[in-house]
Amino acid sequence: MTRASNAGLQRYRVVLADDHVVFRDGLKLMLGTLPELEIVAELADLETLKSTVQTLSPDLLVLDYHMPGGDSGATLAWLRQRYPSMKLVMLTGAQSPLVLRQLVELGADGVLLKQGSGSEIVGALRQVLAGQRVVVPAVQALLAEGDVGLTQRELQIIQLVCDGLSNTAIAERLQLSPKTVDKHRENLMRKLDVSNVAQLIKKVLSLKLLDLESPGS
Repeated sequence: MTRASNAGLQRYRVVLADDHVVFRDGLKLMLGTLPELEIVAELADLETLKSTVQTLSPDLLVLDYHMPGGDSGATLAWLRQRYPSMKLVMLTGAQSPLVLRQLVELGADGVLLKQGSGSEIVGALRQVLAGQRVVVPAVQALLAEGDVGLTQRELQIIQLVCDGLSNTAIAERLQLSPKTVDKHRENLMRKLDVSNVAQLIKKVLSLKLLDLESPGS
């Protein structure tokens, strides 16, 4: 997928997808100083992302996690399956280990925090384009801090409990039996050493397990 200029310099086609115009413009300005990168498209939502990737065949997609117009996690999984050679870097302001673990497990080539410095972002993108997988130290620290031994299913149930759903509603949402949901809740409360929902929510917030930022914020 790599392009070459007349001078022999490898060029990489890049799509930037971020709904925060100021951040996207700053990123575009910064990446525009790198001779090996060519910004071929900018997007502010997920609605046209799939068709844009299909049309332009970029070498690198830099995608903000919080984007309107769809589910960024599901979009990442879809792109990873259909465009395995495209490098895909996720940028996020989320501090939630739940979100960060999901991005890593879905196969992002890079997981970066928006709070990172410009040099860190540029260095990480260059590493990704060189074939490395990059999870920056700040993300690694958050993952380690939030590693309380919960399964992915238990983390899903925590999110739904904190959203106010009943066991019956959670069972319907996850296509599980209410008895199975009861067992998961029992296990996660034991692991977090809490005895009721109020204590659970307090513990979850103290561990920053939930992502409290909404798309477009």
